[in-house]
Amino acid sequence: MKRIFPVLIFTITFCQLLNSQNLVSQGKATAEIFTDFHYNLEDSSKTTGFGMERAYFGYNFLPAGNFSGSIIVNIGNPDDISPESVRRRYAFFREASIRYIKDDLKISFGITDTHMFDFQQKFCGKRYVANTFQSINEYGYVADLGVSAEYKFNDIWSGDIEIMNGEGYTDIQLDNGVKTSCGITITPVKQVAIRVYGDVENAHNGWRYTLTGFFGFRNDLIMIGAEASYKSNLDMTGGHNAWGLTGTGGINIFRKTQLFARYDYTTSVTVPGEDVQWNFLNDGRFAVVGLEYAFSENVKIALDYQGIFPYSYDKHISEAIYVNAMFRF
Repeated sequence: MKRIFPVLIFTITFCQLLNSQNLVSQGKATAEIFTDFHYNLEDSSKTTGFGMERAYFGYNFLPAGNFSGSIIVNIGNPDDISPESVRRRYAFFREASIRYIKDDLKISFGITDTHMFDFQQKFCGKRYVANTFQSINEYGYVADLGVSAEYKFNDIWSGDIEIMNGEGYTDIQLDNGVKTSCGITITPVKQVAIRVYGDVENAHNGWRYTLTGFFGFRNDLIMIGAEASYKSNLDMTGGHNAWGLTGTGGINIFRKTQLFARYDYTTSVTVPGEDVQWNFLNDGRFAVVGLEYAFSENVKIALDYQGIFPYSYDKHISEAIYVNAMFRF
């Protein structure tokens, strides 16, 4: 019931807005699918086969005024739920939002995108190949329930603020805690982008925060992006702080073909007095090297190598060859 409630609010409110503006509603169906075939290079592995990481289906309401709205359903991956749960596909609302856009101002309410890493993700691309550093390491969520505002001051400066539940879009709940965030994006020239982001929340009677800095350069030939992230009290325990670096790059060797690479480094702070480093099993490195062919902006395919190199000797190195594909409209 708690997951349906925000969607009911969205539907009722949006219908009232349409009625008050006396406008003819228009709309557009949307879909985004990420799928792959992967061959694990370890003989003992049983993970070789086909996979589908994302399947979004939705509808964008596009009336002729300042208001619009979206409903998007995500067909979830069984790996997203706890090991004790029944292994099956499930569906939940990835987005159910109302947007108000006027000139350089954009306000969104409902289950909507967060701004922790959406700019970096769009700048560097390749989300269909591998998830973002912050998502992999559980620093934050791509969408949440709340309200966000974006404003473009000029061609160089833009900013955004958010007040969200802080639980992500798969765990909608009403409690006494919220996450507040603020971000600044600077584009001094067309090829260069700088992004600074921070958030803070009071979770389980303790404050924790996230800090992220990004620098990117892109032209017709190459793309380079570098990012640093820091998360305090990652597992809701005081002093259990984590940080990491991620870098990505690409070279357009032909008009529709790009050679790309990515490298992640993640580590955690050692707490004085603890015999075992609290996050040692999750610390390590992640590498991707591949070749992408773009049939269009909406259809892409990539052949790539992905390797996970944990620091812990209790976890094995994971190496695999992937064929990733992305389709959207």
